[in-house]
Amino acid sequence: MSDKKASSQAAWALLTCGVSESRVEAHRIRHLVDRLQKLADHPDVGEFIYAVLGDVIEGLPSRVASLERTLDRTSFALSKMGQDFLKGRIPVSDRNHVEEAVSATGFVKDQASTNSVVEKHRKRAAGRNGLKTSEG
Repeated sequence: MSDKKASSQAAWALLTCGVSESRVEAHRIRHLVDRLQKLADHPDVGEFIYAVLGDVIEGLPSRVASLERTLDRTSFALSKMGQDFLKGRIPVSDRNHVEEAVSATGFVKDQASTNSVVEKHRKRAAGRNGLKTSEG
């Protein structure tokens, strides 16, 4: 069983690395697309560039955006999958340090805040539908 667990952890690490490297490459491609669009807007050569590469200039940004979304979604899924593994790898003091640092930056949503937003939404929706809100 431990061989299977080690193998899945290694596979997770390889996938995470691959997605991270691909995300960096997508960022570099986005930078090149932005440069190409600026060149197409240049008054001296823009018309020629657009005549030759107009379909690329129009289509590439949406393709890159789709690639970025897919990589971000995959990265998020991998981070969720690896959360327990990573928590188990670091000492409790380090884990507490990381959790405090992340919560101080506002990256982690407070559960009370989340519940507050949900309750406000429920009350608003109930008001629109003419329903009474239940205490819960």
